[in-house]
Amino acid sequence: MTVVYLMIHISIMSIPLNNTTKDKLLEAAVRVLNNQPRASLADIAEAAGVKRVTLHRVIGTREELLRDVALRALDQMDEASYAAIKGKRKAFEQLKAIVGALVPYADSCHFLWKNPDVWDDPEIAREIKRHDKELCDLIVRAKEEGDILSFIPNSWIIASLDAVLYAAASTSQAGNIATNDASALAIQTLFGGITKKVKGMQPVGG
Repeated sequence: MTVVYLMIHISIMSIPLNNTTKDKLLEAAVRVLNNQPRASLADIAEAAGVKRVTLHRVIGTREELLRDVALRALDQMDEASYAAIKGKRKAFEQLKAIVGALVPYADSCHFLWKNPDVWDDPEIAREIKRHDKELCDLIVRAKEEGDILSFIPNSWIIASLDAVLYAAASTSQAGNIATNDASALAIQTLFGGITKKVKGMQPVGG
């Protein structure tokens, strides 16, 4: 039993896995690679509870595995985001809903941040560009509707969202905070801050 297996086995077993072997392997891969990016395919197969030959048969090479994990992460983000904004008309409400909905998939988001090499794949690069544009458009709409301070750069807001999701992933993975609580805290931290009352908000340079 490897060190990597010991690190992630409990967290994997505590989360219901999908029925297919490929889904099981991809879920295991996210957790293994987030903890140890240089983990071998054997480590990933062991964590998923299958033989290495099964991993090679179902997925193939390491490069193919990374690509599949990245595309799956983007699909999860799409599905969660689109489901979250149903029935919400204002951009700000949609944005808050998206942040809360992405927290359960923060590990997948984390994988994308930690493995920028997969962005070289044309399909992945195209999907990431689309995600970024849709998020930026939503932020612009929220500014136009008067719900987000116009002087805050879009890039700063997106980076802040990433940071909050990273905090949610690390604290929930460590068992310090339940996923549902992490979603609520992510929304509060990003859109309401951590103080009882925010004072002295001024434009940058003002």
